[in-house]
Amino acid sequence: MRKRLARTLAVLSGIMVVVLSATFAAVMNPSVGDDAGGAPTAAGAGKQAQIARGRELFREEDCVRCHSIGGVGGRRSPLDDIARHMDAAEMRDWILGTDAVRDGLSPSALNAKRVYRSLPPEDIDALIVYLQSL
Repeated sequence: MRKRLARTLAVLSGIMVVVLSATFAAVMNPSVGDDAGGAPTAAGAGKQAQIARGRELFREEDCVRCHSIGGVGGRRSPLDDIARHMDAAEMRDWILGTDAVRDGLSPSALNAKRVYRSLPPEDIDALIVYLQSL
């Protein structure tokens, strides 16, 4: 009788741990683009794909030479919380080194940013969405 009670309590405790863990995870990590707890919307899934592509571009284009995120990368220009300071249009100007930001960049930084002008517009958009997600 005691073994049966102990097993039942162990199983119920395990189930309770799993349920509480899932509840905590759902509360602390809400999904982007959910409709009242339902499946992600097409727009939410599209945004997640853009964020993933932007993260990949950030790595592929070796942006960490000059920029850091979360303390990883070049210390000159951290990008944490950049969306609080710049809108998408300003980010685009800085990424591409346009005339609007020319005075704020060194000649070597301007030269480095010219490479990004050859990227497709959708890649620049993905990079901006990624930076806005930080």
